[in-house]
Amino acid sequence: MRKRAVLMLTVVIALGVAGSAQATLPSGIAVTTFVRAPISATGPHQGVRASAGHVKLLSTVATDVAVQTITSPPGASSGWHSHPGIVLVAVQSGTVTEYDTNCHAKQFGPGQAFVEVGDEATLVRNNTTTSAVLYVTLIVPKSATSLRIDKPQPAGCSAH
Repeated sequence: MRKRAVLMLTVVIALGVAGSAQATLPSGIAVTTFVRAPISATGPHQGVRASAGHVKLLSTVATDVAVQTITSPPGASSGWHSHPGIVLVAVQSGTVTEYDTNCHAKQFGPGQAFVEVGDEATLVRNNTTTSAVLYVTLIVPKSATSLRIDKPQPAGCSAH
């Protein structure tokens, strides 16, 4: 009987921990991926090495580029996520708010752009009453099986 109680307690604790770390999924956005294609290798190990003036691109592994549009109606959210590479986001129309893991918010409107990099979770939400359209360019390792990694909502940040 004691073993059963310990086992049940362990399962309840495990489910509680797993439940609190669940990913937050996108809500209301429409993502269209136009293309994902390999970038021709120019460096060692199938990597890419390119520069023009003060702008440089360097990867040490085979690399893909993908191009998307994201349509975000009022109230829509990307959900907390990260990417396996670098993401360049240009706002074509409307306004979106980007939240970092500390719940700091930055607004971006038409003609503005922002960058998402690394494993840190971010959330992009349309807090306005009009739709927003984003043009997105992703540079990711060829080995990446997904362009997006769902993340749990950071503790202390109520944005969703």
